[in-house]
Amino acid sequence: MNMTKRFQKVLALAAAGLLALGLAGCGGQQAAKDSSKTGGDKKAIVVATRGTAKPFSFTDDKGNLTGFDVEVLKEVEKRDPSLHFEFKPMSPDAAFVAMKSKQVDMIANQMRRNPTREKKYIYTKESNNYTARKLVVKEGRTDIQSFDDLVGKKVAITSNSEFNDLVKEFNKTHNPGIDPIYSDKGAAENLNLVATGRADAAGEYEYVVNVARKEQNLPVQAVGSVMQSVPTYFLLRKDPAMQTVADKIDKVLKQMKEDGTLKQISIKYLGKDYTVQPQ
Repeated sequence: MNMTKRFQKVLALAAAGLLALGLAGCGGQQAAKDSSKTGGDKKAIVVATRGTAKPFSFTDDKGNLTGFDVEVLKEVEKRDPSLHFEFKPMSPDAAFVAMKSKQVDMIANQMRRNPTREKKYIYTKESNNYTARKLVVKEGRTDIQSFDDLVGKKVAITSNSEFNDLVKEFNKTHNPGIDPIYSDKGAAENLNLVATGRADAAGEYEYVVNVARKEQNLPVQAVGSVMQSVPTYFLLRKDPAMQTVADKIDKVLKQMKEDGTLKQISIKYLGKDYTVQPQ
């Protein structure tokens, strides 16, 4: 009887050991799968991008996030295997809050340099493209061609844009001045305000207007000459690790400019080469 009990105990211990090994094997296989999804030991660099701002970052018909900013970083990742980007769609204001709380590491949203941000964040040294901002009016309208024509008019403005700075400076020396309609929803909302007649004009990037006309059949048009053209950059959280990331991105961006890849991405998503400053 004692021998039988002892034999049963040995069998139970052996079975438990085999089960543990099996579970460990499954866990190891799952870990390997999870590791392959995140690029092995690479830590994902979390990138905030608007996700609703075509042609810079948007969701295509297949549900994939794409656009100029996104595809540039995908090409950077392809050329430098030490980098792995994970994109999180959010508004620019939310992105800065998330950056402060370290929920995101980087912003890809056509960021222009300004002194205040330069004290708090890291900018890439290499620009990714140049803006080409023009006045936008409802299709067929001819009374607005320049900034002076905006006096007394309602103009749709994104509050954190460089166009807002232009309007503020203009209003300092003009009375009456421009009547701003502020929006935090970006170009899509501004163009809709113009198309429906709720705003007389807006100041938006030429390529954004072209996309809205072509793909949404929005009755708006860019008029006059380029009012403003500034280089845009990727913005990163300020710490030594992210400075290393910025340096790596700069190295690849320089290569992409030299071999024409950045130009090709610009033509595909923005309609022409905006990697050089437009006249």
